[in-house]
Amino acid sequence: MNQDLLQDSINEEVKQLTSSLKVKADESGIPEEERKRRVKKLAGAISHSLRATGEISVRCFGHLSISKGAKAIAISQKFIQVQNLQLSCSPGFITTVIGGNELTGICFATFTTDKDTEIDVENCKNILRVAADPRDIEAEDRKRKVKSLAAAISHGLEEDKEVFVRCFGSAAIGKAAKALAIARGLTAMRGPDLYCWPVFIMADIAGKERTGIGFYTYTNET
Repeated sequence: MNQDLLQDSINEEVKQLTSSLKVKADESGIPEEERKRRVKKLAGAISHSLRATGEISVRCFGHLSISKGAKAIAISQKFIQVQNLQLSCSPGFITTVIGGNELTGICFATFTTDKDTEIDVENCKNILRVAADPRDIEAEDRKRKVKSLAAAISHGLEEDKEVFVRCFGSAAIGKAAKALAIARGLTAMRGPDLYCWPVFIMADIAGKERTGIGFYTYTNET
C-alpha cells in the first residue's frame, strides 16, 4: 500500500467513526491545575465514547493540541481498564481549512478491544527517545528529522515487533505523533498496520522529576 492509498484509507476510516472530538489547545498562562482539569475532562469525554461505542476520532492541530490529546487518551486508558478493555490508536494525518489556510494535523483513531494480556511497556525491546527540535530549525530540516524518526520506528517494528517512543514536552510529543503517522505508512508497505497507545512516563532531568508521554507501538503482524 502506498502513502496516497493509505491516506485515503485513513480519511475513510475517520469518516466512519461514530464519534469525533476536536482538541483545542489551552491558552498560554492558565494555571497548571486548570490545565490538568481540562485534560481530565477531555479524558472523561473520550472514555465515555469508548464505553458507549468502542471508538472515537481524536483530532488535533498543533503540538499543544497533540500533547493535550495524547495525555487525555493516556488517562482514558486507566478509566476503561476497570472494564478489562484495552485502548489502541491508529495515528494518521488530517487536514482542515481555517481562515482560508489549509492546516495539517494528527488524528488518533482510537478504539477498544478486550484486554487479553498485561504488557510491561517499560520492558519493551526497542526504546526510542525523542528530542524536541530547536525552535529556529529550518522547515525542511524539521521534516527530515520527523521522517528519520519514522524510519527508525518502522525499522524497530520490523525487527522487534514493538517500539516504545519516549517524549518529554509538547514539541517532542507532537514530533513523535507525526513520525508515528508516517511510520504507519512505511509499515503498511510491508503489509501490517501500525497501532499504539500513550502512557505517562517519569524521568529525572537535570535534577527535576518530569512527566512525559510514551507511545507503546506495535503492529497486527502475527
